[in-house]
This record gives sequence, structure tokens and C-alpha cells, in this order.
Amino acid sequence: MSILCGRFKGLGILTSGAIAFSGTSAIAQITQDATLPNNSQVTTQGNLTNIEGGTRLGSNLFHSFKEFSVLNGTTAEFKNTGGIQNIISRVTGNSISNIDGILKVNSPANLFLINPNGIIFGTHASLNIGGSFIASTASSLNFADGTKFSAINHPATPLLTVSVPIGLEFGATAAPIRNQSQAASPDGAINIFRQPVGLRVLPGKTLALVGGDITLEGGNLTAASGRIELGSVANNSLVSLKPKNQGWVFGYEGVKNFQDIKLIQRMTVDGLKVPSQVDTSNRRGSGGSIQLQGRIVELSGNLVSLISQTRGNRNGEDITINTRKLIVQDGAQVSTSTLSSGAAGNLIVNASESVDLIGSTLPNTITGFIGISAGVGKAGDITINTGRLRIQDGARITAESSGVIDNSQVIPSEGKGGNIIVNAWDSVEIAGTSVTDNASGLFASTLNYGNAGQVNITTGKLIVRDGAEINVSVKVPDITISTGNASNPGTPGALNVTANSIFLDEGTLTSNSDSGKGGNITLQVRDLLLMSHNSQISTNAGGDKTGGNITIYAPNGFLVATPFGNNDITANANLGSGGKITITAKNIFGFVPRTRTDLERLLNPKEPLDPNRLPTSDITAFSQENPSLNGTVQINSPDADPSKGLVELPVNLVDVSQQIVAGCNSSRAIGRSSFITTGRGGLVADPTEPLIADDAVLADWITLSPEPQNRAEGIHKRVVAQAQRNTEEKSQKVNPVNEPTQIVEAQGWIIDANGNVVLVSQVPTAMPHNSSLTATSCAAR
Repeated sequence: MSILCGRFKGLGILTSGAIAFSGTSAIAQITQDATLPNNSQVTTQGNLTNIEGGTRLGSNLFHSFKEFSVLNGTTAEFKNTGGIQNIISRVTGNSISNIDGILKVNSPANLFLINPNGIIFGTHASLNIGGSFIASTASSLNFADGTKFSAINHPATPLLTVSVPIGLEFGATAAPIRNQSQAASPDGAINIFRQPVGLRVLPGKTLALVGGDITLEGGNLTAASGRIELGSVANNSLVSLKPKNQGWVFGYEGVKNFQDIKLIQRMTVDGLKVPSQVDTSNRRGSGGSIQLQGRIVELSGNLVSLISQTRGNRNGEDITINTRKLIVQDGAQVSTSTLSSGAAGNLIVNASESVDLIGSTLPNTITGFIGISAGVGKAGDITINTGRLRIQDGARITAESSGVIDNSQVIPSEGKGGNIIVNAWDSVEIAGTSVTDNASGLFASTLNYGNAGQVNITTGKLIVRDGAEINVSVKVPDITISTGNASNPGTPGALNVTANSIFLDEGTLTSNSDSGKGGNITLQVRDLLLMSHNSQISTNAGGDKTGGNITIYAPNGFLVATPFGNNDITANANLGSGGKITITAKNIFGFVPRTRTDLERLLNPKEPLDPNRLPTSDITAFSQENPSLNGTVQINSPDADPSKGLVELPVNLVDVSQQIVAGCNSSRAIGRSSFITTGRGGLVADPTEPLIADDAVLADWITLSPEPQNRAEGIHKRVVAQAQRNTEEKSQKVNPVNEPTQIVEAQGWIIDANGNVVLVSQVPTAMPHNSSLTATSCAAR
């Protein structure tokens, strides 16, 4: 059985670098030092190294080693640990710890390994312990009573304690940790991808790597229903520790600077690429938590993954990434999912600078953040707080209500889709498609009979271009759906955007349903919404349901479509009523509101009645099959009159001043002519508006049709009043009976008795006396 949308290859049910280390690499040694009241005792028998002795205080057992490494094929076992809660071991020499064998503890005790020189887990490294495992390159482990178990300062009479560890303290250095483990579990367990578990702790326990640079190079970490912690800090840092249930929680309040975390592939000698996988899924319970804390966090390579999957009744836990910059690319994924009644965990990303999701060049490979419900439980929410979010080349963020495939049939999820919340104070840019033409985008969609979540975006600038999309629609799979109530189709989600500007360039915003009601789209724009190259905003409905609602609120901004760009805003329906489109903007350019009758008149053939078949940019809300069930299009704009149609921009803009100047000959200033307009008078944008000043063109007004009665009456009254004032005040009288029937171009000007300049339709043959001006026209200047 596999999760539908098997395009998320790597979810299963429904993915060589050189590292510099300080110190000297040890070959295969475990050597005790003499720094404890009761020193550790190390004995080797064949492939087994027994570690006994040490100093015990209460439930803490302390060990101290000059060097600590474990060869491939060997086991290092901590003995005599009955009644112990914490086994705390340090390395006081100058060698890194190279672990390529088995670390074993025959008790539920937690194991701490502290080596400030660095730690490497080889390809065969594995854990066989009953408690949590914390590996760190800190210089000391701090306790609640103020004592420290230090690996660099170890006095002859050390201060040991019975209290609980509360922190990892780093001194002048913070050495790296590398994991390459692909070890198989002794009990045959595998991770969610059916791959080796690598380093693994028992269900509910914590597995933590806390040091300088953290690199997983073809290395796996597994903690079913537990917690996996990757923390990369700089020197002079303090990471807090707090026991919780069966594991530990880490805090970074005392850290000023961080280093980098990488999850990458490792190339084998056979040329195979081995991905790194961090897995807290539970095949019989809830998914666990994963936390990454670093300066730059990078996940790169096909099937490189952070995953937490829930298959029980309890809700899954969260995946949290805190960083300055996050990069997920080339088929890497961060995912939470549920196949049961328990909700999936959430995905939370806090990246102070940027988040980049970059698709793969491999076909049928998905890169990005994935939250899926394939059961009864709700899909997890995905929250991103950053300065800039960029999604490209087919990468995606999805929080879907999906399903599973069983015997070539789809069993759709009954759970609700998750929400996607993006707060990016600079910009959100979604661009392009994958090599197989899968769109980059944000998806909070659902299959038939499910409920989609919401997409909420708050940003300075939203850009959706080159085939990318934001989609909260109801999807119908292309294979048979085995269950579900056809009379209760799925509900599309809502899309809410608040931005200074929105640019759609071959981009789509959709909340459609093929069989149910359309969803709702709300766009709040401060400055500009620009659509070009066949961009779409749609909330279309299927069946006998009603189209959705589209609200564009930009009271001080503009809504613009490029000429003949075929950019459509639609809330259409099939058998049901069209939806409601409400646009509030200072002005609207390039769009034409269309009725169903308009499309029947303009399209040939008439069917289907699809505004996308027209090259113009259209706004429609009608019923495909029922002419009496039109929706509503309401345009609130002080500078636009919907009864006359919206302004259609010209294809080629012309500099009119150059044409006028070119037509005016002057023997005195050839090549230096200019056209200048100044003052309060002149032509207005709309011929139905009153003249701006009394000294403008004296010409009659004509009534434009069609015109709303109340607006026409108001304009008529203003024109009559203006004409009366002109008749009384102007020395150049105009007989109303002989007024021209249309507005004509001015051919010159005169100076009236009051010294006012008046534009006239004919060039005068004489000028008033006492005037220093000469009558001017294009024929004579």
C-alpha cells in the first residue's frame, strides 16, 4: 500500500565530501585515564571490549578515557550499569573518536559521549542501548548544582555530582561531527524507506548530535516516536538540556553564533549514491520530533530526508528547523504524514534570511516540504517564517489530504488537508516547472471527498511565474476511487494573500473543484496586482455547485493586465450559479468584464464557453449550462466606469509629443522643437467629466451611451452650469444653437478681453489689440 501522489517518491507508502577535523585520528583504541576517584577499567576479549568500573554517584556513572574509538566488527560494552540513569563518558586526550563498531549498554541508561576533538561515525557504526544517546564535542557537561564534568580541565580531585545534567558547554573550539552510518539493526529493523536504520535508539528515546559543523554524508539516524536533535554551534556556546518523558529537550538561548548542518549523499566505490535519512516514524504509533539548529542548513540529493510518519491514534510530533539560511535541493524532502486517526506533526521553519527550494534534474523526483494525510487524521500544517522564500524548478510545498493506493484503487483520506502559512517580509517567488513539467508551487489541495486546507501568505512581494502555481483545489485522480460519498464532494481550501505587490507572469492562483463548490481567494494588495502571459485567478465550480468568491482589495493600488495577454479572473460554474467577484482598486487597466452572452457572441465555435479562448483579459462569473444563473462582478473603482468597459491598454505606446513636434515646421529651430503643456487646463481622462478650468476648450458635450441614468443626469447638470458661466463671462460668445455636434481639435488660441488665453477650433486672422502674442498654428509659428 502506498500514499497516493506516489510522485512523492521517497515517502514509501503512499530519497563525497572531505571533512576537516582537529586532533589526531585514532585507529581503534579505548584507553582509560587516571582522572577519576574510581577509574574506568577497559579489557578486550577478541572483538569485545568491556568497560567497567568508573565512579558512581547516585544514578550517574562517570567514565574518563584518554582515547575512545571502536573498530568495524568490534563492540564496546558498558558493564555494571544496573540502577544507573546516565552513563557520562569523556575523552581527555587529543584524538577524535572514530566509531565504526557497536556501542552497547545492557540497561535503560542514557549514554553521553563527550569529545571536544571531534566524532566520526563510520558506515558500520551502530547503537545497542536502552536509553537516549547524546554525542557532543562540547568541552564539558554542566549539572544543576553548578558542577562541571570537563574534558579539558580535569583536576586531581574532580567535583562529581548526583544531580541532573542541564547543559553542554563549548570552550575555545567546537569540533565537527560526521555520520556515515548505514548499519543494519541487530533485530532486522529498517527505517520508513526500507533502508538500514544507521544509528538508532529505542522508541521514545532521544538521539542527539551537538557540536560544530554537523554532516550526515550518506548517514542515517532513527528514533521511532522519539526525538532527533542536530545542533551546530560555534565556540563559547552553552546548549541547555532538560529531561522530558523518556528523552531530552535542547535549548539554544545561550548560543550567540552557529555553524552549519549538511545532509548530503555519499558516493560509494561502486558509484552508488547513498542518501542521508533522519527518521522518527513509527509503524505502530505516532511520529516523533526532529529539530535542527544551525547557521546554514542544507539538504541536498535524491531521497535525502527528514521524515516523521504517524500510524497510531496519538498525534505526531513536529519537525522544526531554526537557521539563518535553509537550502533544500535536488530531490531532498522534509515531510510529515499520517496513515491513521492521529494527526500528522507540523513542519516549522524559522530562517532569518532565506529559504530556497530547488528542484531536481531527475524525472519523477519531488523536492520540498511535504505534509500529507492518507488516513483519518489531519495533515500537518507547514509554517515558514523568513525574509525571502524562493521555490523553483518543480520544487513544492504541499499540505494535502491524499489517500493510499491498494490494488490499483484509491482509498481517499478522510482527514483534512493541512494549512500552509508563509510570513516572508521581503518576497515570495515561485518559478518554473520540473523536467517533467510538474509545477513549482504551494499546494493545500485534496482528493475528492476530502477537505483542503488554507494557504495564507504575508509578504512584501509575491511573484508566481513561468508555469508555477498556488493551488488549494479539489483534485480528481486519474485512477479509480474505491470509496467516498459522491454526494458530498471535497471542499476546496482558501487562499489569502497580503502583499505590497503581486506579479503573475504565466502564473495561476486556483481554488477550483471539478465536482463541488469553488473555494475563496482573497488578495489584499497595497500597490499593484499585475497579470501577464496567460495568468489565471480562478475559483470555478463543478457539478451543480456554485462558483467561489474572489476578493481583490487594493483601494490605493492598481489592477493591470498586459494587452492581449489572455489573463483571466473567473468564478464560473457548470450547472450551478457563478460565484462573486469583488474588485476594489484605484484603477483597473487591461481587463474586460464579460457575461455569458458576450462569450456566446465572441466565440466560434461557441462551446466550450471558456474565456481563456479569447486573447483578451476577461473577468467572468457565469454558469456554463444555465444562462439564468450568472454570478456577480462588482468593481469598486473611483477611476473606472464598468458600464463602458475597463481600459484596454494599447499594444504599442506612442510618444504623442514627438508626433506633434514632427508636424510643426520651424526654420529657426530645426531639430530643437518641443511640445510642452502647463497649467490647470487641458484635456481630461474621461470625456464625460467636467472641464478642469474655465479657460479650456469651448465645445459642446455629447451624451455617451449606454450611461447609468443618475450619472448621466449629474453630468448633464454640471455641463449646463459650466456652459452658463462661459456664456456670461467670455467675450467670445458661442451660440448654443450653432454649437458643433462633436469635440474638435484646437487649431490655435486667442486672448480675450480679460487677458485669458482661449483655445479655438480655427486659426484667427486677427488678434485682439494690446496683445503681444501672435496667433500660432502648425502651419505658421
